[in-house]
Amino acid sequence: MAKFEGLIIDIDLELQNLDRLTMELGQTTQEIKEIPDYTQIRAIGSILHDFYTGLEKIFERIALTIDGGVPEGDDWHIQLLRRMLANIPDRRPALFTKNVGESLGEYLSFRHLFRNIYGFELKWERMSPLVEKFPSVFKEVESQLMKFINFISEIQN
Repeated sequence: MAKFEGLIIDIDLELQNLDRLTMELGQTTQEIKEIPDYTQIRAIGSILHDFYTGLEKIFERIALTIDGGVPEGDDWHIQLLRRMLANIPDRRPALFTKNVGESLGEYLSFRHLFRNIYGFELKWERMSPLVEKFPSVFKEVESQLMKFINFISEIQN
């Protein structure tokens, strides 16, 4: 088995899950007339939460397989994202551009909020910008992760 074959498989499986979330979000938002009701807001919040959680699974796998471990401490989630934006000489390039990293930081912040409030406290005004840019952010994330997969495929041969 090639050195990074398991990592490539894991990234691909998570990308499939994230693609499914994209479809679910599209279906859910199509049903909205003007402003979503509380059930739709909760469903959309869950999808946004799952999006970043799926990405973080990929980040953790990369950190464990290539970077030497996952950051520790109270802000490890933030540090992990920052690490994915860093070029690590002699190991790997940055996974994402600065612009994509900034967008992912917004999804990370939302996920933190989602985990720490009641669903009835979710505000559509806070969520709607994330929903609007979700398809383009996912497209960029997917494209940049595919470049990363190509990189690790080349170095393992």
